[in-house]
Amino acid sequence: MREHIRRVQLTGRTTLTISLPKDWVETIGLKPGSIMRLVPRNSLGLILMPEGLKESRREARLLIEGDKEAEALLREIISLYLAGYDIIRLEFSVPHLHLKLYLKENMRKKLMGMEILNESLTEMLLQCFAKHVELPLEDALKRQSELAASMQRDATNSLLLGGRELAEEVIQRDDEVDKLFYFISRQLNLAAELPHVLHELKIENTMACLSYAMVTKAIERIGDHASNIAHTSLNINEKIEEEIAMEIEKLDEQVKNIFLESITVLLKKDSKAANNLIREIEKIKKLYTEVLEKVMARKIDSKTIPLLRGALGDYIRIAEYSADIAEQAIFLSLL
Repeated sequence: MREHIRRVQLTGRTTLTISLPKDWVETIGLKPGSIMRLVPRNSLGLILMPEGLKESRREARLLIEGDKEAEALLREIISLYLAGYDIIRLEFSVPHLHLKLYLKENMRKKLMGMEILNESLTEMLLQCFAKHVELPLEDALKRQSELAASMQRDATNSLLLGGRELAEEVIQRDDEVDKLFYFISRQLNLAAELPHVLHELKIENTMACLSYAMVTKAIERIGDHASNIAHTSLNINEKIEEEIAMEIEKLDEQVKNIFLESITVLLKKDSKAANNLIREIEKIKKLYTEVLEKVMARKIDSKTIPLLRGALGDYIRIAEYSADIAEQAIFLSLL
């Protein structure tokens, strides 16, 4: 809808009023006596939300002609999910049994609340049942970070103690971190567009949506690095000597604690604690250098050295992403 300009009118002695745009009133379905919620924002703005009106479901349609690359189609569905569409209709020009099986398997892994309502040879009807009120933003971020931290812990155990099954389980768990990333991103995209979602998620303003989006992406990348450590453990064929293992365990513990602490200061919006945390991360970088030097000084199999170096690099990247999260805590504290 186009922008409307209204002049404030004085009604009676003290009441200030403005008229509502006619086309907006008709679209929303307001009538005399309808209740409006007025929510002041920090930016001096005012959000008007009609009370009791049901939000219409957003629907998208995809026509799949000929041979469609499975990954490309999945990316399109994920994009529609992120954009906040509730219903997605897939119409196939010819039957695609293998393509539909691929979509079913990967949607279960990646998209929270996405279910198949109806299916035929040439159609699939998808609907998202996940609602932001059922898993608020703060709870979703906590769950995502706890999952990523547990992945890091178990990946380290697999690296130092061996255990193929544990490593493979960690790699599979990365799907759960990704699923929460997509869900949180969907929440934030809706909040940036719909004022009532912004209010329900208790987000300060649309600028904060971008900040939280950077945080959930950082957590998703931390999960990827934990998965990388698990992959590395699968490729190391010799037992890591005890002294090196103790150093790696020490690095892992400090990195994991810093990561979880970054989430705490983010949710508290504590800029002082965030700055202290960033200084601590600089100390972790020194520890990383010391551990790397000890690894390089040992007589280790030539195939194992680059693998351990890569795993140590994953730990330091987790610490750097934790610094990024702490920086967003500083930004949010200023809004």
